[in-house]
Amino acid sequence: MLLYRFLTVLLTSFVIETGSVSGDEVASKNAENKLIITDKIYSNIFVRKREEHKLVVKHLLSTEDYAKRFDLLKLALKEIIRVIQEDGENLRNNELAEGSAFPKNPELVDSLARYLENTCFFGELVLHIPDMSYRILKGVDGWRDLLIRALEYTRSFVNILDQKSLEMLGLLEQEIDEGKRTDSYVNPYRERANESSKSKETKKKKKANIKKGPQLSGGAKTEL
Repeated sequence: MLLYRFLTVLLTSFVIETGSVSGDEVASKNAENKLIITDKIYSNIFVRKREEHKLVVKHLLSTEDYAKRFDLLKLALKEIIRVIQEDGENLRNNELAEGSAFPKNPELVDSLARYLENTCFFGELVLHIPDMSYRILKGVDGWRDLLIRALEYTRSFVNILDQKSLEMLGLLEQEIDEGKRTDSYVNPYRERANESSKSKETKKKKKANIKKGPQLSGGAKTEL
C-alpha cells in the first residue's frame, strides 16, 4: 500500500512538475546566478531525468498487484498525453520547429523540456509494459499519431538527447508504427513474445531429449 501511494505521488509530480526544466534545480540557478539555460546545460539535466524514468519503470514493474499497476500506468499515460498535447500546441504556436535552436524564453524552455522528457518517458513505459499500455491506450483516440509526431520531433534535438535515448526512440518508433518495423524487431516484454520464446525453448528441450542410437532398418544398424 505504501509503495502504491508513493508511486501515485511520484508519477503525478514527475509528469506534471519535475518533468519541467523549471524545477527547483534550475529555478534556483536562474534566481541566484541569473544563468541562461543553454542546450548544453539542459542536456546534462536531461540525462538525469532519463535515469529517473528508468527508476519509475522499475518501481512499476515491481508492483505485483495487477489492478494497482494498471491504475498507476493509466494515470501516467493519461498525464503524459495531456502534457504532450498542451506543450506541443505551445511549441507550434511559438514556431519552435523540429531541430530548432534551443529557446531562450523560460516558458518555451519549460514547454520543450516537458515535451522531450514526457515523450521519452512514454517510450520507456510502452516498451517495458506494452500489453497493459495498449489495453489502456485502446480507449484514447489518436494517441498513436500524436506520439509518432512527438518522437519524430523529440529526436530532432540531437544536441540534447543522449545516444541511449535516441536508440530507445528508434525502438519506440518500431513498436508503435508497424510501417517502420524491421523483420528482426521483437519486443521481449510482449506477452506473445514470451509465449513464443517459451514454446521454442520447449521444442529445443524435447529435441535434445530424443535419444540417438542404433536403429533397425532393413536388418542393418543405422545411426540417426
